[in-house]
Amino acid sequence: MTELKKIKAVLVDDSEQARKLLRLMLKELAPDILVAGEAADVSSAVDLIRKLKPDVVFLDIEMPGKSGLQLLDELPRDEVHYEIIFTTAFNDYALKAFRLSAIDYLLKPIPEKDLVEALDRLRDRKDQKELKSRLDALTANLNSEKEKVLCIPVMSGYEYLRLDEIEHIEADGSYTKIMCVDGKTKTVSKNLKYFENALLDQDRFIRVHRSFLINLDQMKAFSRTGRGTIVMKSGKEIDLARDRREDFFAVAGIL
Repeated sequence: MTELKKIKAVLVDDSEQARKLLRLMLKELAPDILVAGEAADVSSAVDLIRKLKPDVVFLDIEMPGKSGLQLLDELPRDEVHYEIIFTTAFNDYALKAFRLSAIDYLLKPIPEKDLVEALDRLRDRKDQKELKSRLDALTANLNSEKEKVLCIPVMSGYEYLRLDEIEHIEADGSYTKIMCVDGKTKTVSKNLKYFENALLDQDRFIRVHRSFLINLDQMKAFSRTGRGTIVMKSGKEIDLARDRREDFFAVAGIL
């Protein structure tokens, strides 16, 4: 039998009980995850990460003293050769930034299903250097109320777009096309649902059809002809799905 390649993990949480529970869940659900060390605060975590060089760090956000987010300031980006999965008991504004930045987080108490899905995504990420660009996007999203950015998975890793650069996002089979206001198109090997989830808390973005998600700031006009047609500033016409009319009218302020 082929031996599982171990993924080295470090758990960072000020609650010993929370670390114990996560350790037991990992042992039961993910035999390829090796918990190599644990820390109860950011300073200890920095030393432990530098010593153990883990593949993944499970990092609690709310800790006394320095928060888990401040760990990002303690370690230079060129030392980030691991993935981070944040854990938190609070469903607050910061989680919007995580979604946009393609950074994994788990809400406590952690459901088994969510942990398994996060670990599946971890295993799929072959080049962990790509985390640097996602952390840069996270920092930008946490520090800005206006110029939010969306992390886009591309062949070489990730790049990010300001939300105001996006006109609409269109499904194309198992791919998705991101249409930018400058006329450029980015094709991504993710489905439209991926971007709908990432933009869940951004009230200017709304799914209007099974194949389209639009930026309302880029809408030029709306015609009630038939089921309704949305005209974008680029001239693109998009049919409004019948089951999306009520939500669209409410968000767009159409009476």
